[in-house]
Amino acid sequence: MTVLELKTLCRERGLRVSGNKNEVIIRLMEHEEQSMPQTSYPVPQASMPQASYPVPKVAQIPQPVQGGYVQPQYVLPVKNSDSMASTIGTFVILYAFFRLFWAAIFSLGIGGNTSWLLSPVAFLIGIGFIVGGGILYAGYRNGAYITLGILAISGLLSVIFHGDEPNPVSVAWGDQMIMTSLMCSVTCMILVALPLFLSQLKEGWPEQIEKLLENKSGNSTNDSKVKIQCTSCKKTLKIPKGYSGKIQCPSCNAEMQI
Repeated sequence: MTVLELKTLCRERGLRVSGNKNEVIIRLMEHEEQSMPQTSYPVPQASMPQASYPVPKVAQIPQPVQGGYVQPQYVLPVKNSDSMASTIGTFVILYAFFRLFWAAIFSLGIGGNTSWLLSPVAFLIGIGFIVGGGILYAGYRNGAYITLGILAISGLLSVIFHGDEPNPVSVAWGDQMIMTSLMCSVTCMILVALPLFLSQLKEGWPEQIEKLLENKSGNSTNDSKVKIQCTSCKKTLKIPKGYSGKIQCPSCNAEMQI
């Protein structure tokens, strides 16, 4: 635009028209920025992270639009609520490999005469820890329940078969170590139970296990139910045929009308 056209805009807006072209442009830009409405957008409370520590604010780069610039908005970094579950699930899986290795040693005949008979039980305990730890790592509540059950069984077997010689179902032996073994079992159960209270674990099973259970259930249940997709987390849900009303997704707790 020419200087004359710019000064005409200043005159229409009640601004001073004196000065060179750069001064007139700056005057018009300042007027546009002051006249832009300050829009604030409400943030849903469900999406705000509940943090007990100071959360730093991260400013976005202002985006140019017609007539000025959008005022920079501040966003809150999202806290990963499942980090505790994934960390404990990783340690459970690592402990499962240790128990499998421990069982493999005694399956070779090392130890007492009956130690190799307990090796299959020790293998099942190790596999149970892998399953429970993997589901807990994926952020599902059932993974913590499975791991707690395996820990209770493992601790009970450790006390029953405790003796002076090592065996595959007890990682401690000798009369002095029985109390240590019990304390370790209780401590592990407390750690595994922490995500149930401090993390937002999902209900149900991971998608792969759900598909496996669905295939084993046969077609009888599929005939009476239909599949829909959650509008929030895109998870596949099964509802009774002909049902209409409000439902809630077990994974993200989002409500929808069907």
